[in-house]
Amino acid sequence: MKEFPDAPLIRYRTVANTEVLVCNSLNSHKELLQTKCYSFRKPDWWLHTVGEMTGRGILSMEGEEHHAARRSLAGAFSLGNVRKLEPVVRTKAKDIGLVFDRAIAANKSGKCGIIDCTDTFSKLTLDIIGVSMLGIDLANITSTTFGGHGNDSGEKNRMTDGETEDYTFHHAYNENREFLFATNWISSTLIQIIRSRRRQVAEAMSAGKYVRSESCDVPTYLIEESMPGGLAEGITEKDFVGHLLQLMAAGHETSANVLSWGLYIMANRQDIQSKLRDEITALVAQVPEPTYTEIDRLQYLDHFIKESLRVFSSATTLHRKSIEDLTIEGIPIPKGALFDIAPSMTLLNPLIWGNDADEIKPSRWEHLTEEQSSPYAFEAFSNGPRICLGRLFAYMELKIILFEIIRNYRFLSVVKPFTVENPSLTLRPRGLEVRFEKVA
Repeated sequence: MKEFPDAPLIRYRTVANTEVLVCNSLNSHKELLQTKCYSFRKPDWWLHTVGEMTGRGILSMEGEEHHAARRSLAGAFSLGNVRKLEPVVRTKAKDIGLVFDRAIAANKSGKCGIIDCTDTFSKLTLDIIGVSMLGIDLANITSTTFGGHGNDSGEKNRMTDGETEDYTFHHAYNENREFLFATNWISSTLIQIIRSRRRQVAEAMSAGKYVRSESCDVPTYLIEESMPGGLAEGITEKDFVGHLLQLMAAGHETSANVLSWGLYIMANRQDIQSKLRDEITALVAQVPEPTYTEIDRLQYLDHFIKESLRVFSSATTLHRKSIEDLTIEGIPIPKGALFDIAPSMTLLNPLIWGNDADEIKPSRWEHLTEEQSSPYAFEAFSNGPRICLGRLFAYMELKIILFEIIRNYRFLSVVKPFTVENPSLTLRPRGLEVRFEKVA
């Protein structure tokens, strides 16, 4: 992209000399994501890979089936329903302070602590997803066994600088078996939750005590819509589980990544962190416990989140395969052509964002050019008919969590070098540890 910033498409070759086209211009992104969206589908390798982990759900569906699935799920992620979840996010955002405080207490000096950002925020966002998606409090954050520092419990990174450490076929076989057991266990657990929730709804309706407007978690909402005349009427249990698995996977990991990169930025850019805290402190001076409506009005916080998403887009690449002959930007494309849609191609394009496109600069959002204002210049949540269903919830989650931790903690430095997971479906830092202290 830096070499050919004005090219509509860029070609490269991958495994077995397979040709892949990468969208590079705003118009090519618009055609693939919006105007000709359903002329493409996910490639077979993607469906196979993701299907092993999450089954078949809305992210795997295409055409009218995908359109119908979105209609059935849209209400669960409407602004009204998202606002019902504000107390959940606020409670969990305050709970994360327990982890930060334990990390400080674990330090002999008692003045500062260290957290592994990805590990910490993955547990936090999974807790939030547990309540919002399943109606169940997983209580990862409040568990006393979680101190916020270190890699995932029980996880061993056996790869060091590309070399294996005593890794054998036996290890691989056992881990593959554990993976299969885990995926089957999750699916079975979700089926139990769905069936239990169906019974609860049916019993409450029979007793005349069911209030539909009070539901906010996804299973309950889908159960309501699966009733005769509902948007999800006829949904199979398999698709129900697939939707939940894919929404959970997409929802908690991406938010955790954004929060991790946010702390990375603040630890390296004290000027940005100070501006954020000044804005938050000014609001707290007027309203000690502001609502999300008030937090949402914090302009610099909003710009910081958007700039974090722009430079460190959690979604790395969307993969598509053409299902018919067509043209993109006037270029003939045959049926079966493979495409990569990398949000960073427009998010970091110097012709769109300037020569400082790689720099973190929240102030750039104060005055956007016409090109920068294009929805295809900012694709952190994708675009078109497949735009992220949970983007409104994600913004609320990110703003409330960052509000709470910035008002209470100061991030001092990144402790040591870290890596980015590869291969990975998201831009996920590994081993990103940040040193912090309590704000006086």
